Amino acid sequence: MTKTFRANRLAAAAGIALLLGVGLSGCQATANSNTPKGLPAAVVTVQGEVSNEASPDKNNWSYTVEVADEKAQKEAITKLKDNGFTVLGEAEADGRKTYSLTNEKEKINATVVLAKEGKKFLVIYNVIKL
Repeated sequence: MTKTFRANRLAAAAGIALLLGVGLSGCQATANSNTPKGLPAAVVTVQGEVSNEASPDKNNWSYTVEVADEKAQKEAITKLKDNGFTVLGEAEADGRKTYSLTNEKEKINATVVLAKEGKKFLVIYNVIKL
């Protein structure tokens, strides 16, 4: 399986998880320390307001973090890479940039979407523990 094909499959799976997560979760914003319960420590989250938390099972987490600006969005990817994640692929469409990442040591896959909605800069995390 090619890396591009695998990255596309990971992005598609995470996108589905995001759609389910957003549909099943509330929109109440919480402090950054309130990331979803059970989230692996290897998933270092950028500072900001957390919302749309969902955890359909003990190995799957979705949540959104509103950050200050585009620089903070890019910091989200840097933090993950600095903590052992490797970027498998990235794509851009409709003003959103999507990254597929993996941490082979911790057996974690993540899809992170950087989006801007109006004046809000968002980092959307979808995490799967294998």
